[in-house]
Amino acid sequence: MLVKLVVGSLFLYVIHMVLTTVYYMGFHLHYNEHYPGKCENIDGIGLGSEDFHTFTDGLTFITSGHAVQNESIHKREYMVKHNIVGRIYLFDFNKNKAKVEELSIVGSNGGFNVKLFHPHGISGWLNKSGKKVLFVVNHEEQGVDYIEKFEFIPENKQLKHVKRYRDNTMLIVNDVQATSEDSFYFTNTGTCLEQFWIIVQLLGRFAWNTVVYCDGSNYKIVLDDMFVTNGIAMSNDGRNVYIANMGNQEIVVAERKPNNDLVRKQVYSVYTYPDNIIVDMKTDNLYIGAHPIAYKLFLTIDDPVNHSPSQVLMLYVKNGNITKTRELFYDDGELITGSSVAIVFNSKLLIGSVLDKTFFCDVSVPL
Repeated sequence: MLVKLVVGSLFLYVIHMVLTTVYYMGFHLHYNEHYPGKCENIDGIGLGSEDFHTFTDGLTFITSGHAVQNESIHKREYMVKHNIVGRIYLFDFNKNKAKVEELSIVGSNGGFNVKLFHPHGISGWLNKSGKKVLFVVNHEEQGVDYIEKFEFIPENKQLKHVKRYRDNTMLIVNDVQATSEDSFYFTNTGTCLEQFWIIVQLLGRFAWNTVVYCDGSNYKIVLDDMFVTNGIAMSNDGRNVYIANMGNQEIVVAERKPNNDLVRKQVYSVYTYPDNIIVDMKTDNLYIGAHPIAYKLFLTIDDPVNHSPSQVLMLYVKNGNITKTRELFYDDGELITGSSVAIVFNSKLLIGSVLDKTFFCDVSVPL
């Protein structure tokens, strides 16, 4: 009798897992395309624009060449075929032209090697002398993640490598949010690169991921029990931090304490898979690049020739809390596949992707 009970319970649990997985993969979903205005492809950039950071003067730094150490053979072949390597591009909203420039990277502090550079998340800070500092997540080929610090040299269109950060709390790092010129938060989207444990976490929906704070030297976990943690951003006043809890299709709003600990104050469902988050510099509203149909995203990650939908959300924020959602852009993947980040600046929408084109759209609708 006991054996039958155990076997029956396991059977029901497996059925529950299968049905839950099918639901979250989005096999039943369908969306209608719409754009906020005319869209055009950005010139001067190859495939891939995983994350942005835009300063108040409109200068936008774009990471390209996203790759982690357990990529599929299809994705690696695709990257070689299209010459997708680690780069950072510069886009200027003030020029109002759909064109970017590749920045040269100089310096090699702490063993940094630009040939092994695979940038992912990015965040910027204006230091006391008025120079632009960038923190960039780097997935090095030997299987260890770092956060690299650069200083922008505008007269030479260069990024000077200043420092690299490494700690055992860095597992599979996704995104970074600067809090000063030498401190930051970062998110761990996974715990290890072994496919078995990745599958276990996804199927079991285990909340094993974390947000970590670094004061420049010391590291501490400030938020845990997260499920596939992705983008992170901070409000303009520094009081709130927004985290894309991707696996649960939600944005976690956390209050930032004086010691930089984070305390959940709101969990807001977006009913899609949020990637990177950018805070509007004037309104504190959030712009999110998202992946609405999960199984198509997984097919794209395995082999980028497969198309997956792109979606841009605007989340309205009042007193630090999210109040409502508006979809600004949806494409089935023919125009742009796998949107990972977006921002509206001067009535222009810039959209990036994991390994596809970058688009620039007019925003002809009131926000």
